[in-house]
Formats: sequence, C-alpha cells, structure tokens
Amino acid sequence: MIDRLRQLLRRKFVQDTLALQIGSVVKVAVNFVSSVLIARLMGPTAYGEWALTASYFAIWQSFNLTGIGPSTMTRLSAAVGANDSDEALNLLAFYVRVVLMWAIPCILLMTFIGIPLASRLYTESISPFALGTFPETFNQPHSIIGIMAAVYAWVLIPDGLYNLVITALQSRREMRTIAILQDINAVILALSVIIALIISPTLPSMVFGRLAYSIISMVIALYVYARERKSHKFVYPPIKRVITHVRHVPVRPYWRFGFAIALDRNVANLFFQMPMQLMGIFVGTEAAGYLQLALRAIQLPNNLTSAIFDNMQAVIPEYVGRGNYRALLRNFNRALLVLVAGSVAFYSLTALFVVSIGPWIVPLLYGSEWLPALPYIGALCLFGAVTTVGGIFGPLYRALNLVTPAMFAKLLVLIVGIVPGIWLVEQASGLGGAWLISLLFTASVLLTALITLPVLRQRALSLQPASVQ
Repeated sequence: MIDRLRQLLRRKFVQDTLALQIGSVVKVAVNFVSSVLIARLMGPTAYGEWALTASYFAIWQSFNLTGIGPSTMTRLSAAVGANDSDEALNLLAFYVRVVLMWAIPCILLMTFIGIPLASRLYTESISPFALGTFPETFNQPHSIIGIMAAVYAWVLIPDGLYNLVITALQSRREMRTIAILQDINAVILALSVIIALIISPTLPSMVFGRLAYSIISMVIALYVYARERKSHKFVYPPIKRVITHVRHVPVRPYWRFGFAIALDRNVANLFFQMPMQLMGIFVGTEAAGYLQLALRAIQLPNNLTSAIFDNMQAVIPEYVGRGNYRALLRNFNRALLVLVAGSVAFYSLTALFVVSIGPWIVPLLYGSEWLPALPYIGALCLFGAVTTVGGIFGPLYRALNLVTPAMFAKLLVLIVGIVPGIWLVEQASGLGGAWLISLLFTASVLLTALITLPVLRQRALSLQPASVQ
C-alpha cells in the first residue's frame, strides 16, 4: 500500500495537482477573509451596486468572441510538446494583439454607449461630475453603475497580460510557480480593495481598488515571466520580442478555433449575468447584493477543486494528442466519480449548516443586515454541487473538438430558460434568481455529459493506450 502511494506521488500530474491544491487552500482563506471585510465595509446596498456593475461589465464581455485564453492554452501546450518555438512566439504575440484589439474598442463602447444604456436600466443615478473624471459630453445624469463599469473596463489590458503569463506557465506545466503567483495575486487583491474601502466604502473605491490590483498583478507576473522563461527545456521568447512581433503575427490561422470557444464560454457566462440583471431590474440593488454574496460563499469551496481543472486543461490535450483515449476514459471516470461523491456530500452538509447554524454565524461574521442572504446560499447549493462536477467537462470537450455542440447545448438551455426565469424572479423575488442560476447550470451540465461521454467511450474502444504522466 505504501509503495503504491509512493508510486502515485511520483506522477507529475499528482504532484502538480497537490501543488495547486495547497495554493488553493491559501487562496480560499484569503478570499474568505476579504469577502467578510468587504461585505461589512460596503453593506448590502453598495455591495449590490458592485454586483450589478460587475455583472453589467461581464455582459459586455459576452461580445468578446476571440476565445483567446482557452484557445491559446490548448495550442501553446501543443507547441511546447512539439518543441516549436516559432509557433509559441506567434501564439504569444497573437494573444497580446487580440487583447488590445478587444480592450480598446470595448472601453470606448462602454463609455459612449454603455453609460447611457445603464441609466435606462437602473433607478440609482448621479451626475458624472461628482466623480470629477468625465468630460462635458456627459452632461446628463447617468447611472453610477454604467460609469463605474466603463472605468472598470480598463482592467482588460493588465488582466490580459497577467493571464498571458499564467497561460505560458501552465502550458509548460509549471504548476508550483502558478500556485505561488496566484496566492500572491489573492493577497494583492484583498489588500488593494480593503485599503480602498477603508478610505471610502463606496462603489467607486471598489472599482479603483480593483484597477490598482490589476496593474500591480500584471507587473509582478511580467517579472515572473522574465525570470522563469528560461527555466524549462522549452524556452519562451522575451516579452519585448513578443510585443514587437504583434504587428507581424498572422491572424487567420488562429482565429476560428478561438471563436467557437468564445461563444461557448460567453453563453455559459450569461447563466450568471441574466439572473443578476433580472434581480437589478425587477427586485433592486440590495437583493443583487445578497445574491452576489451567496455566490461568493458557494464559489469559495469550488476553488479547492480548481487544481484538478487547471491541471486537466494541460493534461487532457496531451492524452488526445497521443491518441491515449483508453487511459483518458479510465482516469476521467475516476475523477468524475470522486467529484460526484465529494460534491453531493459537501453541499448537503453546507445546506444543513445554512439552515441550522447560519442564523448565528452570519451576524457574527458579516453583520445582521446580511441575514437575508442565507436562503440564497441554500438555493445555490445545487449550483455548487453541479459546477464542481461539471468543471471537468470543459477541458474534455475542447480537446475532443466538441466545442460547437457544447455551445449549442448551453444556448438551448439559455433560450428555453429566459421566460421561466423572468417568471421565477417575479414570483420568488431574489430567491428566484438563485434558483434560476442553479437550474440553468444543472440542465447545461447534464446535456454536456450526454454529448461528450459517448464520444470519449467510442474513441477509447479501438485505440491502443499510451502513457501520460
């Protein structure tokens, strides 16, 4: 037994997963403490404004059809495996080019179209001159949510470059470095936002605190890239060479694959944003704040399984590239069974905890004004269990080239769920939004499993196994 355990621990996949898992524990602890402090500092109304601002910003990101993150992850892993340095340079430069091509027009659109549009959606409004940062063209009252969403859009550039570094490290399976970098990132986020809210516990402080965090994280990530790019047998180009190559990199060979992935991810993102916006429109900012806090509470434990998902994004393409479908099916089924059993047990206990102990714990941590968020957490336990299991399917259907069927499955769920969703929010108020999120994700994961698992089993029947560590 001990020998088998030692043999298991020698596998790179297991070592990488453990490294990411340890990092996830630290990140969860930091995020939990910061979520408590942020909720207490802002209160339900200001926190609800932040929830609607982040949701409004995310809806605008649904028009980003580049899919640059996951497509670069998949292709860069293949380039590293093939030791193709020219392809790696093209992919990194293409990534930077697409980030800029999307970020700059998005900032302009959210400023000149997004602000007046938000003023028609939400009742809270202020004059932009109160912020002292907007030109005279905005001489009419606009929603603070629209204004802050336009300011928040500036994070697209630094966040894009930070994620470029994470993608490069992940493609070389340098999970320990990623774990350390992500923990540092979590601490910087907590400090930036909390310091800003101590100065002024308002929505603008939250937005500018997160903007400061994005810039600091980008600088640290670029430093790590410069230091680590030669630490592997596959050497990445210096960031200066990547930037100079941006104008010369071909676009057409890389665009189509990312487009399909982007549609898939953006439709899935609407599973969050549609209920949140229905809350803001039909219920109010406080209810949106309760839903946002409940989502944060449910998603914190999901970070503990993110190590498996992050590692699989690099490993599953390796299995598929080598034609090792039998080993992939065997290991995928094992991971799936563990996640199903673990998620059902954990979130059942979470629901019991919410009912029995939550009314005493929430006032101590967050304050009594946050007690209405407890039923939202209970309704979202189904969402937590489903997404813990469902997260394993994303890397699989991308590697199997089943992105388009998976995207249409999500789109079908979204279209069918719109009218019942509006009815659910109108009838059950904020709790209806929480149940809507849970039901949308449940239907989506079930359809995705029905699409991907038969294809994987079929490919595993006829191909010989290979070895992937």
